[in-house]
Amino acid sequence: MTDLSMEEIAQKIKDRPAGVIGRRREYSVLMPLVNKDGRICFLFEVRSQDVAQPGDVCFPGGRIEEGETVIEAALREAEEEIGLKSSDLKVFGRFDSMMEVGRIVMHTVAAEVRPEALDRLVPDEEVKEWFTVPLEFFAENRPAYHRIPLIQSTDDFPFKEQGVDPNYRWRRAYADTFFWHYEGRLIWGLTAGIVEWFMEEIMGVSY
Repeated sequence: MTDLSMEEIAQKIKDRPAGVIGRRREYSVLMPLVNKDGRICFLFEVRSQDVAQPGDVCFPGGRIEEGETVIEAALREAEEEIGLKSSDLKVFGRFDSMMEVGRIVMHTVAAEVRPEALDRLVPDEEVKEWFTVPLEFFAENRPAYHRIPLIQSTDDFPFKEQGVDPNYRWRRAYADTFFWHYEGRLIWGLTAGIVEWFMEEIMGVSY
C-alpha cells in the first residue's frame, strides 16, 4: 500500500505502539524469589539430559505462545516445568528484557513463591531438579566474567553485486558472559546475566 496520505501515515504511527525492528522469537522466564530459612533466595532449575543445553541451570520459562502476555507465558512455563502454580505465587511484575544474538528477546517476570509451595514442586521431563541460592551469595561473590567477540564471516557477502566496499569496517559486537559456582553447580550464561543485572538494578550491588 503506497497511496496513504501524510495525515494517514501520521495517524498510523500515533496509533501503533513502538517496538523493536525485525522479526524475532520472544521468550519469557519467571524469576522466582522465596523466603527460605529467613533468607531471600532465587529458585533455579537444572535442565534434564533430554533437552537442549542439558545440565544447564536456568529459570523456568519458554517461548511465548500466540495470544499470551509475557506474564502469562512465564506462569504457564513455571507450572509445566516444576509444578509451580499461580496460586503459590505473588507476581511483582515484569523486570527487564534481554536482546540476544539471533533475534531472540528474553523477557523476565519477578514473583514471590510461598515457602510451603517448595514441598509440592514436581519437575517434568525437561527438568532434572531444582534448588535455591540466597541473594546474599550473589551480593558477596563477584561473578567471573568473560567477553566473547561475535566474529562474523563475510566470505559470501555480495560486495561486488551490491556495490559495497570490500574494505567496509564492520561494527564489532560482543557477548558478555558471567559465571557463578555454587555448591558444585555452575550458574552462567543468560541466567547469570539476568541475575547480575537484577543484583545491580534492584539490590544495589556494584560489582
